[in-house]
Amino acid sequence: MEKLTAAQQQSGKKMSDERLRLKLVAAGYEEDVVVAMERETMLSTYAEVLAGGGVRPGAPAQVGYDPDVEAQKLAFEKQRWESEREDKLRREEAEREERRMEREYKLRKEEAKLRREEVEREDKLRREEAEQRRWEADSCHTYSHD
Repeated sequence: MEKLTAAQQQSGKKMSDERLRLKLVAAGYEEDVVVAMERETMLSTYAEVLAGGGVRPGAPAQVGYDPDVEAQKLAFEKQRWESEREDKLRREEAEREERRMEREYKLRKEEAKLRREEVEREDKLRREEAEQRRWEADSCHTYSHD
């Protein structure tokens, strides 16, 4: 702990046992070994980890930041985002088209209904006019025979 700054020492002392265990496991220690450690052992081991740059002493070096890998990840994420966006736009367009076709169908159906009603009104009017003419013709014949 002496190798650490006062802030690091204070931070380590304030840390819960569970958090210390998580930090040590993340640094490369085996979980069952860490679980068996006493608090003071965990603190001194964590101090060694911090002094060693966050890696367990003797642990294999971890691969650091690779700009090429990060660029590939970024390109993949961008492609995935664009693909999801395109899919969403296609779905929205399909939904709009479906609603438009539904409105057109309802409109055509309503127009056909109105045409049928108009034809029925015209037929009824013609029948009534024909009936009226027959009635008038019958009336004329009836009065002329009297």
